[in-house]
Amino acid sequence: MQSKREFIKTAVMASMLLAAPAICIAQDTPWAEIGYDRILVANTNGDRLAVRFRTGQRYDNSNLQQLNWLWRDWRAGGAHRQIDPLLFGDLALIQTRMSLDFAEPKLILVNSGFRTASRNATIEGAARNSQHVQGRACDFNMVGVSPALVVGYAESYGVHGLGRYADFTHIDVGPEGRRWSG
Repeated sequence: MQSKREFIKTAVMASMLLAAPAICIAQDTPWAEIGYDRILVANTNGDRLAVRFRTGQRYDNSNLQQLNWLWRDWRAGGAHRQIDPLLFGDLALIQTRMSLDFAEPKLILVNSGFRTASRNATIEGAARNSQHVQGRACDFNMVGVSPALVVGYAESYGVHGLGRYADFTHIDVGPEGRRWSG
């Protein structure tokens, strides 16, 4: 049986999910490269990209391929795989809300996107079945914003996996409800 607290949490999440498309349509941004369907992102290898990854409920496969390339494991010879597009949606939501709240575009800087299993094994503290290896995770900074504040935004939108670190934030679209600090 569901507790009262679990019921309320479920009801709130359901109402947010139902309202999300209306919110995304009702308010846009003044910046061409940032919005609920587009993302401005760079990686620590120096690559930068601004793309519309979705139009309505349809994903743009060509632009998703560009994002997959940016998410590649450039430290392991450029290995890449298809990244779960739900991750881009979560990041775009966080980026859009923060940009609107700060009244300036906020760049996402990806520290770690996809990782090969062999490289993941060399990272101290990395989970053996890391969402990074599955193409479902991102360690990132929002340029000019503390990771603690980014975590607050991510938490408010109910991202599935959320890790708080001193120098970056981790989000993923793996199983729901996972939270940790590193």
